[in-house]
Amino acid sequence: MRFDYFAFVLKKILKFFILVLILPAAVAVYYKEYSSIMPFIYTGLISAFIILLFKNAGKNIQNLNDIRKTNCFGIVVTSWIISSVILSVPFLFFGISPIDALYEGISGITTTGSTILTHYNYPHAMLFWRALSQGIGGLGILVIFIAILPQFAVAGRQMFFAETPGPGEEMLTPRIRSTASAMYKIYLFLTVLLTILLKINGMTWFESICTSMSTLSCGGFVVDGNLFSRCTSLTLWIITIFMIISGTNFNLLWKCFTRRSLKILTNNEEFKVYIYIFLFLTAAVAVSGYMHMNYTIPDVIRDGAFSIISVMTSNGFAIDSYSSWNLGAQVFLFMAMFTGASASSTSGGIKIIRWVLVFKFLKTEITRIFHPNAVINVKSNNQIVPKDVIGQVLIFMFFYILIFIFSAIIITLIEHDAELGTLSALNALGNIGFAPDNISGFNPVTKLILIFDMLIGRLEIIPFLVLLQPEFWDFRK
Repeated sequence: MRFDYFAFVLKKILKFFILVLILPAAVAVYYKEYSSIMPFIYTGLISAFIILLFKNAGKNIQNLNDIRKTNCFGIVVTSWIISSVILSVPFLFFGISPIDALYEGISGITTTGSTILTHYNYPHAMLFWRALSQGIGGLGILVIFIAILPQFAVAGRQMFFAETPGPGEEMLTPRIRSTASAMYKIYLFLTVLLTILLKINGMTWFESICTSMSTLSCGGFVVDGNLFSRCTSLTLWIITIFMIISGTNFNLLWKCFTRRSLKILTNNEEFKVYIYIFLFLTAAVAVSGYMHMNYTIPDVIRDGAFSIISVMTSNGFAIDSYSSWNLGAQVFLFMAMFTGASASSTSGGIKIIRWVLVFKFLKTEITRIFHPNAVINVKSNNQIVPKDVIGQVLIFMFFYILIFIFSAIIITLIEHDAELGTLSALNALGNIGFAPDNISGFNPVTKLILIFDMLIGRLEIIPFLVLLQPEFWDFRK
């Protein structure tokens, strides 16, 4: 990877965060928690110092239009790592250890929502910073996968197509700036709308803003561990609906807004499968919960829908912890952890479209056994999916399962708990954050493994595979 490209991106990121740091500082001033301003000032000064160190590096770079494949993926990875470190710095000033601060920062930017916090008696500015980190991460992943990567010729387009084959391949608008602007508009509109609805239904403005940023980003951070137990049934249903929206392909959402037609959603194959799976798993959890737990029918349907969509979209919000559900419900929640939501959404996980393509591919291979001369193509939304896309999907699925199994085994050996090891690895790799809820007591090595899993899960594995290539580490190219 060329060092001047790295320096160019680094300075861009640091300048962005210097501006963003104003927001939590303003929250500290508003709540008269003046001592909470300093962590963000220090972080800003550190960022400014690094910019000065790299002042002359990359100054001749005007844009990244001529970037090579390896540089493209390398910049995506390094951008997220740098952002994670910056987001972690303020936590150090609130009595959190370095590794726990890094864990919290990466959990925020990757929108995992898993937390090392054992209580929420922290200043408003710190809690706001956690929620803001998820808002940044959610918007960042949209811009990367929908606006930026398609500009990078083959390397970016292959990665983009592997996630959104079919009509999703097309860009929303012809130019990257317009595409990013479209994402900002729909993301911010939905965030503001949810904030207003939550405020109307009983939350404070602070709770509403932070919860909205976590919801639309599929994040899962909360400002109070008892927040959802205080919510009305209507409020929980509102959050459930917006979690469904956050797990929907933002390409489709934008088209629905601009063309004012819901048929764009209802005619989309991935969206229909997404909703069918959600309804099936919700019904299964509701029936299991009603038969084996002390639930009323309205409550078990509400809590079942809330929990299932929270897991499917990798949001991680929880009315009840994973362990509080009966065994049958836990099985269906575990299944939801493997599904994911829609491609080109803010959700993590495997994604519905990949499962659809895998099953279609298996069907065609079985058909070829009986009809070896038949010409059979895998289609998505009535469009033929190229073989290289199918290959990428299969590669992704292979490495996803491999990394999950390897991480689960190592964590199990470290923590001496197979269930904990399995759930921890799956929640980190899928950016779910739903379980477990005792991260702070984990071994530091376990936390490092989960940090790695959160990053590799958010960036969909392939960019990290590029780091294994010797060519990437040649900074002369």
